Amino acid sequence: MRSNDTTSTYALLPDDRLVGDARIGNRAAFEELVRRYHSKLTHAIRSRVSCRMTVDDIVQDAWIKAFQNLTQLRVDGNFYYWLLRIAMNSRRTYFQNTKQADWTDPQLPQVCQPRSSQPEAVAERNEDCQRVRHALMNLDEGHRRILVLRDYEQQDYREISETLSIKVGTVRSRLHRARSQLRNQLKASSTS
Repeated sequence: MRSNDTTSTYALLPDDRLVGDARIGNRAAFEELVRRYHSKLTHAIRSRVSCRMTVDDIVQDAWIKAFQNLTQLRVDGNFYYWLLRIAMNSRRTYFQNTKQADWTDPQLPQVCQPRSSQPEAVAERNEDCQRVRHALMNLDEGHRRILVLRDYEQQDYREISETLSIKVGTVRSRLHRARSQLRNQLKASSTS
């Protein structure tokens, strides 16, 4: 079988089959997962990180960790959702390990300068992020997941429908309820 035939064969397989094949060492199966999700993952991280070089580092780190830990993904787990969580953890670790001095280094290209280096703006943005993260964590898993898919990963209703194996109408209603619950959580946290 030629390489192109193998690639086209893998393009037709579902994620869980690709993960299973990759777990037993099939490199082409993992390459297909990368082909499917690399640009989507890059876009998701790019929406949270302004530096293109940093985005590339985080995404590469996420792929390496995913490859090394494929056996930890539940058999019925959603590969992309799992990969995104790995990337978000890599992002968090990256910024925890990066000192503020790195951002002010005049040798770094302009693209890697933070959007706002004012300490008050940074503190306020961090506080807002903390509140939203805390509110999200207080939602049930189903509502949190649908919000992440739509608002963070920028998936459309059809993609969410396929990811969660539910109808598009159900996606719309669950998303409405999830946003409503998130608003309530944020209101409650701002009054306390």
